[in-house]
Amino acid sequence: MEGAIQRDIPTGGISIHVQITGQGEPLLLLMGLGASGDKWQRNAEEYKKHYTCIIPDNRGAGRSDKPECDSYSVIDMAEDTVAILDALGYNSAFVNGISMGGAIAMEVAIRYPERVRGLILTSTFPYACNTFKAAINFLRDNRDTVDKRALKRLNQWMTFSSKTQNERPEFLEEMAAEDALIPYPMPDYAYKAQCNACLAHNAADRLNLIKAPTLIAAGECDMFAPLPLAIEMNNAISGSELYVCKDGGHVHEWEYLEQYNRVTLDFLNKHSGV
Repeated sequence: MEGAIQRDIPTGGISIHVQITGQGEPLLLLMGLGASGDKWQRNAEEYKKHYTCIIPDNRGAGRSDKPECDSYSVIDMAEDTVAILDALGYNSAFVNGISMGGAIAMEVAIRYPERVRGLILTSTFPYACNTFKAAINFLRDNRDTVDKRALKRLNQWMTFSSKTQNERPEFLEEMAAEDALIPYPMPDYAYKAQCNACLAHNAADRLNLIKAPTLIAAGECDMFAPLPLAIEMNNAISGSELYVCKDGGHVHEWEYLEQYNRVTLDFLNKHSGV
């Protein structure tokens, strides 16, 4: 991201690349499956006006190390996140995670409650439901056999709402073009290892341990992490708030960017300085 401070932080024998931009209280932004932290660009442009945005590339993605193994784990990535806070000298931070990033964020909040000032769980899942498993298994098992452009279009079909796909095809083309320009391609083995981390994640019986103020942001039409999962998290996390984006898919944070930024900033501002 233009103007961001770049850091490489050691953790667990590997190095995690982090971008830092903005000013104010710290806000950790954790990206989802298969993507680098650069995908936060559209949201961070607004967030950085109010908060110091700390944006890592999860292990296996972007400029972070990509250890060769069958599976990473959400718990290991949560430990990476805490190591980032330690290295940057922050006792605590707000945390916003998208999809797999949300799984990482909830693990941090469960294991290190004192490190989380406030939590935003965006388009995420406490465990892999059957529809999620079917999608991730297909993407994982066909990553290195299906034409990359065809796989990208299928991924968009899974993650963007039908309303967006039917009414804003140019937006999908724009997003795909942006992804194609990212200069840090993810090896197939690393993508598969992140897929396996998602499939193994299960925090359902520990959600009640989350004590931080929590906002759950869900797309009404999310096929990856269906709305009932968000409702389940809302019921399990005491005092949590639920925001449902009408007509939003798994990536409603980009489909309805201004609305999402406004809702999440309102939540952050309500709990900042406390």
